[in-house]
Amino acid sequence: MKGLPAQTDYVVVGAGVAGLRAAIDLAESGQVLLLTKKEYPTFKARDAKREADWLSDDDDVNLHLQDTLEAGAGLCNPAAVKVMIEEGAERIDELLAWGKHNGTKLSFELENPHTRSRRLHTDGESTGKEILKTLAHKVESLKHVSVAAFAFITELRTEGGRITGISLLDEKGTPQQVACSAILLATGGCGQIFSNTTNPETATADGIALAFRAGAEVGDMEFVQFHPTALCMKKVPRFPLPEGLRAEGAYLRNFELDRFMGKYHPLGERAPRDLIARAIVHEMEVSRAKDPFVYLDVTHFNAGKIEKRFPRVYATCMAYNIDITEDLAPVRPAANCTLGGIRTDLDGKTNVAGLYAAGEVAATGVHGANRLPSNSLLEALVYGARAGKAMRNVEKASSDAAPDPKAAYSNGPVDSGVEELVGQIQSLTWSEVGIVRTRMGMQKAVKMLEEMAPKLAHPKTRRGHEAANLHLTALLVARSAMAREESRGAHYRMDYPDHDDKKFLKHSVVRGDKVVFV
Repeated sequence: MKGLPAQTDYVVVGAGVAGLRAAIDLAESGQVLLLTKKEYPTFKARDAKREADWLSDDDDVNLHLQDTLEAGAGLCNPAAVKVMIEEGAERIDELLAWGKHNGTKLSFELENPHTRSRRLHTDGESTGKEILKTLAHKVESLKHVSVAAFAFITELRTEGGRITGISLLDEKGTPQQVACSAILLATGGCGQIFSNTTNPETATADGIALAFRAGAEVGDMEFVQFHPTALCMKKVPRFPLPEGLRAEGAYLRNFELDRFMGKYHPLGERAPRDLIARAIVHEMEVSRAKDPFVYLDVTHFNAGKIEKRFPRVYATCMAYNIDITEDLAPVRPAANCTLGGIRTDLDGKTNVAGLYAAGEVAATGVHGANRLPSNSLLEALVYGARAGKAMRNVEKASSDAAPDPKAAYSNGPVDSGVEELVGQIQSLTWSEVGIVRTRMGMQKAVKMLEEMAPKLAHPKTRRGHEAANLHLTALLVARSAMAREESRGAHYRMDYPDHDDKKFLKHSVVRGDKVVFV
């Protein structure tokens, strides 16, 4: 678009599944400004998740509900899970109609720990890519949606406890302000607070940090799911080698090439992913290697089967000179999915009037303490639509809303030492608030993060704002993890290895610098 409007009805921040789906509903009621940190979706395969959890014809809502609740270790909101499953079929039918995919062959396959085959493929293509493509094309056809690429939100403007607009840096780094009646944050997760993550470089926790500063409640921040087998090579993105490989019979081997999962769980490589991640961490520690990793071995598979069943995995590994039909793939755990986030109701509404959230940035109650693999896309699709419908009922913004000059940010010189600070945050969070946690380690993390705060207090550039967002979110995660004195789901503490339902079968909520359980 040529320039940003001074005012619009609705702002959607993020052009992933949740943001695009919400924009489609909002366009029926008013003008929508869709903001994306980078370019509009271009469907690069490695930027999309490979699978989606959709009910097949022989599945049952109650079984899917049960699997999700069991994975969530007692902290799922059953009503939220039921909404996702029951409304998922309608959302899928819409996608098929919009994408004219009626002739597409859909196949459902089993993925741990599902009890039925629910992972949907679209003729071998990335399901996430197909969803994004369909939604993006639909949005492009809507005259009431304007898209601004390379826009970075620096502040959610509020007055009297309700949203009035946003401050941002546009594509050229120039401060801009837009008045609006409601905002949807669909900014994704916070994987970049860790030095090892499968998340894209844009996943700098912007939505969580913006919402928290605006007074929104955030919760369950201690629950971050780690993918156990991400490709581990120098100067190569942490590409996730999927659960399906282990479900099909892949082996995990340590530095001495011995299979080791049998020592940790009777299911071996088919054990729950959080247990596998901890087992790999232990094996890496024992190896005392300078750059530790283990190996994923599929060399006993039929080569043709790998190329046909896992074309994206095969092609990606080949691009980095690893032929997985003949070579062992070096892997290690990496942060994959933010399970907590901005607390919302079943319509994406937060405790701040006019502020909504959907997708990975939101804590809807679907995932609880541990995500059932592949539920993320379905959650984003269903709750993006619900948030869009709910936002249409928000009173429209006043046409005489004026920009607040105090909210503008300078696009001055590069923040001093910002990359070094980002590296410190990521290393500290990975080592002390990662897969295995202890009180001493988390106390160290909180203390060091608090000492960094003055250096990040007045960001001047996009990267400076990202660093401030990473810093704040790392603190939220560390404080929440320290407050939960038990192990549950994706949160594992060496000093409290068991569940404590009496004290902690509750959700954590961060209020100021305190964490409470509700």
